[in-house]
Amino acid sequence: MADDLSFDAGGAGSEWSLFVAGDCVPDRDDTPLVAPTVVDRIADADLAAANLEAPVETDADPVSKSGPALTADPDAPERLADAGFDVLALANNHVMDYGATGMRATREACATAGVRTAGAGEDRTDALEPARFEVRGVDVAVVSVCEREFGVATADRPGTAWSGHRDAVAAVRGAADDADAVVVLSHGGAEYVPLPPPSRRARLREFVEAGADLVVGHHPHVAQGWELYEDAPVFYSLGNFVFDRQADEENTARGLALDVRFANGAVAAVDLVPTVLDGSVRLLDGDAADEYRDYLHRAADVVADEERYEAHWQAIAVRLFYERYSNWLMTGVGENLALARTNPHDPDAQRPLWDPERRRRELLTLLNLFRNESHGAVVTTALEVLSGNRSDRRTESVEESVDALLAWTGR
Repeated sequence: MADDLSFDAGGAGSEWSLFVAGDCVPDRDDTPLVAPTVVDRIADADLAAANLEAPVETDADPVSKSGPALTADPDAPERLADAGFDVLALANNHVMDYGATGMRATREACATAGVRTAGAGEDRTDALEPARFEVRGVDVAVVSVCEREFGVATADRPGTAWSGHRDAVAAVRGAADDADAVVVLSHGGAEYVPLPPPSRRARLREFVEAGADLVVGHHPHVAQGWELYEDAPVFYSLGNFVFDRQADEENTARGLALDVRFANGAVAAVDLVPTVLDGSVRLLDGDAADEYRDYLHRAADVVADEERYEAHWQAIAVRLFYERYSNWLMTGVGENLALARTNPHDPDAQRPLWDPERRRRELLTLLNLFRNESHGAVVTTALEVLSGNRSDRRTESVEESVDALLAWTGR
């Protein structure tokens, strides 16, 4: 297969390869996770990584958070190990869905299966500790981080490695000091869109500035564009790899894996490996693969062009604001505005009838919208454009281009 992307790696050093896949939440045991052709691609690589986006099932109760609480099949780590994966990223918005109990059980299950993990731990330092490998004489460090949702680790609390904390950049810099090659797996972004928010783009670029040789994103459930930044490839999202609960929708059944070849610590070439979850994960081929690659390159072209990126992101943010965020915001405060203006500790206050559990879920949704970096980027961009506080770069041709891209990512 011809290289999709080639880079000048200096022409020196040991050659080795890395296979990287996106989000994994296997929750069935009746069919193989990965088809033989994909297993062969994984086996051909010296190292293989993916994101395990849910804890294995335990007896623990789900934590208080917004959104669904996910679990993976108890045998998921072993089955991913059997497919050839060597390291699984745990920094994501679901691995703490069942608290420290679920996270610890997942790390233990991975260790038992012979798969290393990164991105979650007993405190922030532990969560930021890279998974380290020696590959053909090259020291490789894999760092896993995620945007802030529920369950990020602190100095004295278990959880996931928060990409927005200053220690995350320091961890990448420290890994670069010790290793020949640093790979950062970063979970975050806006879901079901082809481009990353500006805040996410800036943070992933910071990881390159700190010494990362390759940065790979996931979380949006669809593949997004990429760019070459300071000689390091940055892929903003690979989409789903084996995410069973989203396999029945065409856009989320497709994914992108990467076959990355290094010369010592520098990326020399990247093959794009389009995949589709169709019973098992198989290679996307024929006209479907060609059309998908065309979408991927068009999204990458937008990311690499500053003016087009700004205009396209504005168009996407405004659409998301009307289609998702305005509803979420109104659910949180609009229907209960009287409650929001009432002192709950005043026994004489007149308050409307309300469901405390429903209200708690609404407040958790609001908390996540305001605290998460990418959610904040969507709302801020949309409000700035709609209020006239930012120059509106949307045009008819931009809207048409966004339509074409969203056809590959929207639900």
